[in-house]
Amino acid sequence: MASTTRTPRPNGRPSPDRTRELRLGQPDPDTDTTDFTLSAAVAPASGPRPKVGRRAGKPRPDRLDDATRRQFHTRLRLCCLIATVPLAFFFVSSVTSFIDLFGYAAVGPAGTVVCGVVLVALAALGVWMFRTPPLPERWLRVLEVAVFGQLALFFAYWQFAVQTVAPDELYRSVVDRSDPVRDLLQRNEQNRVLAAALVVHFNWLLLIVFHAVLVPNTVARGIGVTVAMILTPLAIDGVVAVTHLPAQQNPVALFAVALTMLAAGGGLAVFGTAKTAELQRQVASAREAVREMGQYRLRRKLGSGGMGEVYLAEHRLLKRPCALKRIHARYLHSPEQVRRFQREVQATAGLRHPNTVEIYDYGVADDGTFYYVMEYLPGMSLEDLVGRYGPLPAERVVYLLRQVCGALREAHEHGLVHRDIKPSNVVVFAAGSPHDRVKLVDFGLVHTLSEEQPEGKITRDGLIVGTPEYMSPEQASGGGLDGRSDLFSLGSVAYYLLTGREAFHRENPMKTLMAVVADTPPPVADFNPLTPDDLLAVVARCLHKDAAQRFQSAADLDHALADCRFTAVWTEERAEEWWARNADTLPGTGTDLSTLPLRDSDGG
Repeated sequence: MASTTRTPRPNGRPSPDRTRELRLGQPDPDTDTTDFTLSAAVAPASGPRPKVGRRAGKPRPDRLDDATRRQFHTRLRLCCLIATVPLAFFFVSSVTSFIDLFGYAAVGPAGTVVCGVVLVALAALGVWMFRTPPLPERWLRVLEVAVFGQLALFFAYWQFAVQTVAPDELYRSVVDRSDPVRDLLQRNEQNRVLAAALVVHFNWLLLIVFHAVLVPNTVARGIGVTVAMILTPLAIDGVVAVTHLPAQQNPVALFAVALTMLAAGGGLAVFGTAKTAELQRQVASAREAVREMGQYRLRRKLGSGGMGEVYLAEHRLLKRPCALKRIHARYLHSPEQVRRFQREVQATAGLRHPNTVEIYDYGVADDGTFYYVMEYLPGMSLEDLVGRYGPLPAERVVYLLRQVCGALREAHEHGLVHRDIKPSNVVVFAAGSPHDRVKLVDFGLVHTLSEEQPEGKITRDGLIVGTPEYMSPEQASGGGLDGRSDLFSLGSVAYYLLTGREAFHRENPMKTLMAVVADTPPPVADFNPLTPDDLLAVVARCLHKDAAQRFQSAADLDHALADCRFTAVWTEERAEEWWARNADTLPGTGTDLSTLPLRDSDGG
């Protein structure tokens, strides 16, 4: 199961959130991670959790997937900024009149104002969208109407102004004359009508194609928008042909140009929209195939590690939330990594302790991807717990550690060494009764004592597997391992829970390994003077460099913790009260995952 999002430690130093495979002589390679971090979408939030269900006023979910929505946001933003270039040209032309057809005499003061207002509005909107994260689809649709509506308004006004710029009165005075002056004026006006029609309808063609290329739409919606954009200039042409004498005399030329250019733009737009929609369907189909793992439907990626990825999923028939871990595609052809993945699920599936994460299923997808399914734990890791609230009371530390001892006791009895005991691999959550329930997760580095060549020691190429801050001395030095190695790691976890600091952290992993082997950590009492002496003695014995001087079994450690005496005891009532005060820290998804949108990652 995945651990929750990491938070800064009380001492301000980021926590080591990765399990590393360390090659001797190399300072800090990020070669492997086996713990998992929840995405922001499901990680604990500081505010109240949103209500689930139709009655809670939940907004309608986006029809666009996250990737398409982000692309839509980016394209609208670029559209705003790109459109400012021709708008600036038209504005300067209207002010300076260096092109008669677009000059002040043609468009008038209203045309200059309209152009300036649209120019400023689109530039401001584009800059604002650069500073804003991707918006929900409903707001992007509003912005789509605002952006293209302003451009359509500008083109409509300028179309009418440019097409009616000819001196109507002068034309009327010579239209019935039969002399060279009339013929010359008529030819000039015909050319002017054709030039104006070409210019204004080319603008509409660009707008129609631009919209089809940039805006994701269904074919039906794309056709509807395209038809509306075609009918608008044609309606203006009709008004011009009725009210303006040169256009009345040249309707065939006017509408021939208009229909040719608008039909070309409309055809390109519909074709582009249809092809884009088809590509989107293919992408969606491919993503849907990726989201299906046997009988499980992947809802949201919770995190990823060096060997695999973890998703929030649900059984298609049972509708039960679960966590599905699948091996990375790059490891499908690595027999060693596949065996390691299989060993993890097989080892965990054989454990039945209530404080060990439960395995539901295991399988191979159609594409050959190995995966297994475990219970979903909507809680927080011990690392997050300390990161949010600081060091824990001694009595609560004992209460939590005893549960981990129970899980380790069963694992050790089965001949398994976890090898990666650390705060981020222990999840605590409010499970009704008892509260403060603990689950030990992530058996990705589990070692079977019956193996002849355990991976826990230095293997070929000098590889050490584990998390340096929580390794035992024998693990850090490549020695043989047994259950007492996990007890050392659990002692390091206890040190962290009581102090908020790692016992052996140094500037880099190699120095940390050396400290684990040779250094004695600062006394717990230096950071938490309220820790009882009997608990200090238990932690110190767990952290003894010599395995023979430690507790010899998880049961022995559990008994020692049980014998610790405190002025206050961490009771069920205290745990219930604590979770009631901090209920909003949990990533509550409920069991109705149909309300949770499909999403590949955090963000967005």
